Amino acid sequence: MSSKTFLTISKKECLIVYRDILENSDKKWDAGKKLADIEEYGGATSMAIISVEELIKALVVFLDGKGFEFRNVKGMDAIFNHHQIRYFLAYAMFVMSLFGEELLKFIGKVRENPNSIIILSEEIKNDKEFFEKNIKFYLFRKMILIKEEFNWFSKVDIFRKEGFYCDYDDQLKNPIKITKEDYYGVFQRLERVKKIGIALIDSFNIQDEKTTEQFDNIKRDFKQKDYYQKIGDSLATMRKTRQSPFDLIKQSFDKDYN
Repeated sequence: MSSKTFLTISKKECLIVYRDILENSDKKWDAGKKLADIEEYGGATSMAIISVEELIKALVVFLDGKGFEFRNVKGMDAIFNHHQIRYFLAYAMFVMSLFGEELLKFIGKVRENPNSIIILSEEIKNDKEFFEKNIKFYLFRKMILIKEEFNWFSKVDIFRKEGFYCDYDDQLKNPIKITKEDYYGVFQRLERVKKIGIALIDSFNIQDEKTTEQFDNIKRDFKQKDYYQKIGDSLATMRKTRQSPFDLIKQSFDKDYN
């Protein structure tokens, strides 16, 4: 009887099976959209969430196939067995999409008007309050949004369950009561996550020398800067305290600011 799992298959096998996981993710995503077309928004919501969970599993397997060592981290089976950890990774990818989108807009403006970067540099140099008036306010607004989305992603497992099952908590909760607006709130967020996940996979699949060198540096940093150990420590804390990653981050945040 075979004892192979996602944690024990070879790197070569990782680069084969991630494609099937990704295909399952795409099928769940498409199924969700079809359910939305017939106004079955509960099932559509749950399918969108499951799709992104599968995408994250595919991404972890793929990255190990490309030379990372996430699966060697003690407790890493939690990625494959626990919803909340996948939701936290989805949240991290969502935040990446926010800043990536802003960066792309900035690059687009510079391409349209190359002189704009010179004008901006002069503005920063001549206006001593530039940071206070612009950058600080921008970061403040972003932090408010990031905190709001943190709270939203911490509830994703509730959305997944409520999309499938009736429940009673002070009142009846029924999937048929989930609205088009509820579904699109989920869809729009998770579509961002899906795009980032696919972009990461596509980036690592680029074969040119410069890109390969950059990713080799990232892989080296993960070892030299003890990132794997830090991930392992966080997973150990979650096991010991039986908390979700969202609970741990919130607890840490509250401790720092109280």
